[in-house]
Amino acid sequence: MLKIKRRTTILVLTLLLLVASVGLTAAMMIPNADELLTQALETLETVTDGHAIVTVDAEMPEQTLSGTFEVWGKLGVGPNGEPGLRVEVLAASEAEFVGVTAVTDGATFWLYDPHSNTVVTGTAAEMAPLLAEKMAAHEGDFAQWSHEGEFDAEAVDVPETPAEAVAKLLEYVTAERDGTEDMAGDNAYKLRLVPIPEKMPEEARAAGGFVNVWLRSSDQLPLGVEYAEGALGSGKIAATLAEINTDFDPSVFTFAIPEGATVLQATDLLAQLEQEMAETAVPADFTPLTPDYLPESARPGETSELGGAVVQRFSLADDKSFFVAQGPSVPLDTPAEATRIETVTVRGVDATLFVNEDGSRTLLAWNENGVGFVVGGDVTPEEATAVAESLR
Repeated sequence: MLKIKRRTTILVLTLLLLVASVGLTAAMMIPNADELLTQALETLETVTDGHAIVTVDAEMPEQTLSGTFEVWGKLGVGPNGEPGLRVEVLAASEAEFVGVTAVTDGATFWLYDPHSNTVVTGTAAEMAPLLAEKMAAHEGDFAQWSHEGEFDAEAVDVPETPAEAVAKLLEYVTAERDGTEDMAGDNAYKLRLVPIPEKMPEEARAAGGFVNVWLRSSDQLPLGVEYAEGALGSGKIAATLAEINTDFDPSVFTFAIPEGATVLQATDLLAQLEQEMAETAVPADFTPLTPDYLPESARPGETSELGGAVVQRFSLADDKSFFVAQGPSVPLDTPAEATRIETVTVRGVDATLFVNEDGSRTLLAWNENGVGFVVGGDVTPEEATAVAESLR
């Protein structure tokens, strides 16, 4: 009887040792984060065509956006080997974008809006010199973002292989595996990339956050990416379908203009937009105003320029915030969360007030001396009005 128990114990221990050995071997066979990132880049180097359905979600202090897109892409479609691309908006938080389709065959592009039955079209040959001219006109506008000293392109160590590219990336972030998840009908490795604070610019350190990446386990094809827990918001792009190298028919990159559609040339539209921007531009001698009044717990944040407007941000308690924007006078769409819209008087002029259901979020907009002003965010109508009236 004792011998039987001893043999049983030995057998159990042997089985446990075998299970542990198999588990350890399996764990060692799973690539680490560095290897997975390298394999992902190696997979991308092999892609000649792809088809995907992706969802996009973005949460910002003043706005939340979402959409679903179907995308096709293929190399070597155009007459000189240019890639072809087709994007269709399947769903969107802003209803006017649903159904919008963008197509290029490498030489000609079309942008179709089914709501207005309008097609904007043009060619790369027409647009390239115009875009180059615009870029040259704004040369030096972003000098404040450049590093000290002259930039020597030849001195930059440009990675030549996927392994070198990952090694360069890991000089600025740490990468670690974070389990697996189901994505796009497949099992996917989840990686977390965390910026190394001392390697980041001050603006990036202040923003904080980290990046999650999902890679298909079978070939490490990237299926999703997410910026999470940042001070400026969060965003995620995730595939629900992902196919590569299926050699699909390139006719998907052609576009038949619908009957009765209004056709606009992109060059003409660009000239029209430039004229409108010139008419609504902020006067050259305009100096941004600052509020004398701030709600309780408000603290000044960053000031940035967006679309010609100066945007001052302010933080509030409980991760809330609001902003003051001053710039070109442009019409505003009604926020989706607004349940109350009023015309009020601010600084002696008519203003439009948008308020959500519980009065905790407000958008106040008005024009003054050719300049558009907006106060918005996690403030009450009374607080927004007080901020507006205190601008000096």
